[in-house]
Amino acid sequence: MSTIATGSLRVIGRVRQPLVLSRDELRKMETEEAHDIALNCGEGDPVGRIESCRGVLLESVIGKAAVIREDHNDTKKMFLVASASDGYKAVFSWQEIFNTPIGGGVLVLIEKNGKPLGTDAGGLELISLQDYFSGPRYVRNLQTIEVLMAG
Repeated sequence: MSTIATGSLRVIGRVRQPLVLSRDELRKMETEEAHDIALNCGEGDPVGRIESCRGVLLESVIGKAAVIREDHNDTKKMFLVASASDGYKAVFSWQEIFNTPIGGGVLVLIEKNGKPLGTDAGGLELISLQDYFSGPRYVRNLQTIEVLMAG
């Protein structure tokens, strides 16, 4: 896989052509805000807090990619893998993002605690605000979203 600039996001996999969105392109998209987010590990222990953040819904990012759907039931078998530069991954089902309240809270963060995420902060981040324990699907240094199909 080729390297992209820090702060750019690639959408790859089951798409007609890989999509690369720069930090500036993401900032021009419609954004959502969230406040006072507790970060808890998978066991529920507190590991931090985000005072405020702004980001683009993952469903909006995926909507910009030309996802390949050859059959009516394809999306029932699709999933998304959000990957960080260090190899950390978080997984979401297609239906979870586009057919449940969870999808309305999965953000590609462009700003945190009132400051734009920049290269000094590692670029982009992804968080799932509706998860009971937000830590396991909090992806720092986000680089790719891969659209895959099971089976």
